[in-house]
Amino acid sequence: MREEMQDFGPPDGGPLQGLVASRIETYGGRSQASPQSTAGSFYPQGGPLLEPSRRRLQNNVPFAKGSGQARGLPPIRLRELEPEKRHGGHYGAVPPHSPKFKDVSKARALEVRLHTFSMFGMPRLPPEDRHHWEIGEGGDRGMVIEKSWKELVPEHKEMNQELCHQQEALWELLTTELNYVQKLKIMTSLLAAGLLNLQRVGLLTEISAETLFGNIPSLIRVHRSFWEEVLGPSLEKTRASGQPLDPVSLKNGFLTFSERFQPYVQYCLQVKQTMAYAREQQDTNPLFQAFVQWCEKHKPSGRQHLGDLLIKPHQRITKYPLLLQAVLKRSPEAQAREALNAMIAAVESFLRYLNKQVRQDEEQESLVAAAQRIGPYEVLESSSDEVEKNLRPFCTLDLMSPMLGIAPEHTRQLLQEGPARMKEGREGKLDVYLFLFSDMLLVTKPQRKADKAKVIRPPLSLEKLVCRPLRDPHSFLIIHLTEFQCVSSALTVHCPSAADRVQWLEKTQQAQEVSINECSE
Repeated sequence: MREEMQDFGPPDGGPLQGLVASRIETYGGRSQASPQSTAGSFYPQGGPLLEPSRRRLQNNVPFAKGSGQARGLPPIRLRELEPEKRHGGHYGAVPPHSPKFKDVSKARALEVRLHTFSMFGMPRLPPEDRHHWEIGEGGDRGMVIEKSWKELVPEHKEMNQELCHQQEALWELLTTELNYVQKLKIMTSLLAAGLLNLQRVGLLTEISAETLFGNIPSLIRVHRSFWEEVLGPSLEKTRASGQPLDPVSLKNGFLTFSERFQPYVQYCLQVKQTMAYAREQQDTNPLFQAFVQWCEKHKPSGRQHLGDLLIKPHQRITKYPLLLQAVLKRSPEAQAREALNAMIAAVESFLRYLNKQVRQDEEQESLVAAAQRIGPYEVLESSSDEVEKNLRPFCTLDLMSPMLGIAPEHTRQLLQEGPARMKEGREGKLDVYLFLFSDMLLVTKPQRKADKAKVIRPPLSLEKLVCRPLRDPHSFLIIHLTEFQCVSSALTVHCPSAADRVQWLEKTQQAQEVSINECSE
């Protein structure tokens, strides 16, 4: 017997891969706010509702079958709670009348609206909002599955153990797909729908739903299409024939994995800002925190925390190779193994591309941050005002410009930085701050007042750089060559420690090797 998948269990398990997975560790995490008990204490704005248990508000979408009162929610009362009883409302540890809420009237209005949602369901949004956020469109009717593959294969008792294990692995692929889509829809049908409804009455208008949820609606459409065109037809074939699920039938769909799952690139590039925005709003906006806590404690959310929901796309996209490898392990047939190996290769190729995009985006962010810390370019002393006027147009350094002689897809990276003491010729030692980029070494001097470092030597191209350790374990020599392989300048660098010298020499050598490889591409 078929049933809709509504399992809101723990996050998908399995190891995660690459830079995408590292973002989960960096930006993921569970909200620390603990859900509290619900207490509806006020009637909706505009006066009491008569006989709430006997009717449902028009155009409201219920959270689940049955009324709010059938799920144990308290009836709407016609008077306020006594002062000593006001601390168990919708806001948990932050009562709506607490001084933490600057606008008590908005806190009161929010409590009323949330209680109304609990009692009568979520009001329907305008058609354009429902279409964008995939709310109430009825497109998931075909995304159903039986409790077990054995219900579809009458002769499962006669099957050998290896084939049974293969079917279990394929069934896990199908069931976890539907579970995942349901978790994505929590963010649209509950969180986004609730937020947009509140904004229609002037509450939480400062929150951007697009910033908070990114392109989650696009991900839902991706997986709906993937089910309708790839996974669903394979399941329907088994339903019609009674034969075991065939992994070969999934091959063509998985070979187009990269094209189908392109929206994940945008999501992964934005997830850092998305999760930071969600955390900041929960930490600084008591009304938004109250709304999120209300969502998290309701049954349709599966008690999922907002932070947990936002990292699920990472977990799912990196789990596909593991799911397919589990099927491959139990598939001795040559044709099935060939198809599964091709499918795994297609998915892993997309993950490598995704990791590359994330890495380049992180490198760009790091470069922007470094460029903001580097100020004036003062490598020469002008002899007169006239000379200074002519030099001024050339006294700039644009770290955001492309690297010379290297393909534009390779972004300049900040590899190493730190303080040192530098000596040039017979002059005394000078306190400097060095920046090692993927194509140059930059010598700067910190400016205490401006909180920036000014460039005091022309950029030293790594392609023309020779580094040699000196007898002093803290020091090394930098030799910069001209295009004619002649010495242009020589700097003696004294590091704070011997370990620092080793690190500078190793990082510089590695950067030169990478630069040579990138130039040859």
